Amino acid sequence: MTGLWVSLIAAILTTGAAYWVLRAYRRGGGGAARQALVACGAVALAALGVYLVIGRPDLPDAPYLARMEALKQRDPTSYNVDEALAVLAEAAKDNPSDPLPHFYSGQLLFGDRRAAEAARAFDAALRRQPQFGEAMLGLGRAIVEIEGGRITPEALALFQQAGALTNDPTPWLYQATAAIQEDRGADARRFWAEALARMAPDDPRREMARRMSTGAEP
Repeated sequence: MTGLWVSLIAAILTTGAAYWVLRAYRRGGGGAARQALVACGAVALAALGVYLVIGRPDLPDAPYLARMEALKQRDPTSYNVDEALAVLAEAAKDNPSDPLPHFYSGQLLFGDRRAAEAARAFDAALRRQPQFGEAMLGLGRAIVEIEGGRITPEALALFQQAGALTNDPTPWLYQATAAIQEDRGADARRFWAEALARMAPDDPRREMARRMSTGAEP
C-alpha cells in the first residue's frame, strides 16, 4: 500500500511539473522555460528522495541500497529503462558535478518517449556543463517533441549552439526544418548543405540532404 501511495504522489507531482513545462514552452519564453525546467528538476529530486527512504515500488520489496547493489552486479545490457535510470540516478548522487549521468538519462528518457522528463535531464546536464553540445541537442529535440514538432525560438537557439560545438549533422537538419517552417528557402538549402558536409559516407540521410541542398523536390 505504501508503494501505491508513493506512485500516486510521484504521478501527481510529475503531472503538475510537466504541465508547467508545457505552458512555459508554449508562451515562448526562454527564461520562463528555463525556470520551469529547474523547478521540475527540484520536483524530480524530491521524488527521488522519497524513493530513497521508502524504496522504489516497481522493484521487489528490499532495502533500497541492497536492490541497487544487486542491479550493479548484473550485466548492464540486461537492464530495462527504469533499471538503467535507477543506476544513473545513483551515479548522479555519487558524483553531483558530473553531467554524464543526467545526459545518459535524458537519452534513455527521450528514446522511451518521455520528452518532458528527458528535457529536465538534459537541462540538469547543461547546468553542470554549460558548453555540452550533445546535451544542447538533446534538450532542443525534447522541446520539439513536447511542442508537437514545432521548433520554438528556444529550441532553435539550442540547435544553433550545438551546431557550433559538435560535428553532428542533426542540429543543422533542425535548423533547415525551422527555416522551412518560416518559409526561408535559401537558408534551408544552406542548412541542408551544412548537414550534408557533416554526414558520414554511409549516412542514409545523405541523398535527401543532397537533394534538399540543391532545391530539388524530396
